[in-house]
Amino acid sequence: MKIKDLTANISLDIFLLVKELEEDVTRNKDSYIKFLLSDGENDIHGIMWSASLEELGEGVKPGKIIKVRALVRNYKDNLQLNITNCRPALDKDKVNIKDFIKSVPVDPETMFNDFIRETENFNNNDLKNIVEKLLMDNKDKLIYYPAAKKVHHAVRGGLLYHMYRMFKNAQSIVSVYGSYINRELLFSGVMLHDIGKIKELDSSELGVVEDYSKEGKLLGHIVEGIVMVHDAASELGTPEEIELLLKHMIVSHHGVEENGSPKKPMTLEAEILHYLDEIDASVYQFEEALKGITKGKFSDKQFFLGNIQLYKSEL
Repeated sequence: MKIKDLTANISLDIFLLVKELEEDVTRNKDSYIKFLLSDGENDIHGIMWSASLEELGEGVKPGKIIKVRALVRNYKDNLQLNITNCRPALDKDKVNIKDFIKSVPVDPETMFNDFIRETENFNNNDLKNIVEKLLMDNKDKLIYYPAAKKVHHAVRGGLLYHMYRMFKNAQSIVSVYGSYINRELLFSGVMLHDIGKIKELDSSELGVVEDYSKEGKLLGHIVEGIVMVHDAASELGTPEEIELLLKHMIVSHHGVEENGSPKKPMTLEAEILHYLDEIDASVYQFEEALKGITKGKFSDKQFFLGNIQLYKSEL
């Protein structure tokens, strides 16, 4: 049985991949566990009352397949699992973890090769060399890394997919405003703006992030990206102006200080990069939040979209 086939008020046993796991407490100080689980196509939230992570043991954690016994309930127009018991999948269960991995709809190798093909046609050899170096040096991780632990593009290959959709939109914007934009600088910013996430996140090859790395917690992907560009530029002898412009695009791509940007965009390419990033992240969250919603209904509140409910139109 798949998550899309579930209906409210049925009890079932089902194998699912743990994507997120968090212990919390009720107002009465009773511990409980919040799950985010996946069948490889869709995700579903689960609650296990009067339980702690210590009681569950090491076998129940992000990136692991577990067998869940639960009651399916309707919570704010969304199905949720009220979990009564769970355990790690065993060899005798004969489940294949690859069947539970949520991946992007475009082949990561294809996306990566499209980036390399684009940079090969750059007229500016300094931009070409630094972008290609950072892509090629990190190809192994870029092929499977998600773009986040949660929120947007938190799937296998999600980081490349996020960059790829931004790149496609950037091509369209250049076709309209091309005379004002340095297209090669904009494309370079798209390909490098989140490169630091491969150091910020601790991801398995399945694209499941169990936690942020030590560097991720202490520095974050913006600082990590700046360091990566600086190191590559030093090795290649990249002109100072190009290094500075790329660093500025990374440091300003969140747009405003309250969203984590040390600087606001101060070049046209950095400004466009910021909006491309915002558009793709928001669209992805809409796509995911409305996947299982019936037409004419609202999603639950989306914290990262301003804590609003999203509406799925009947059109």
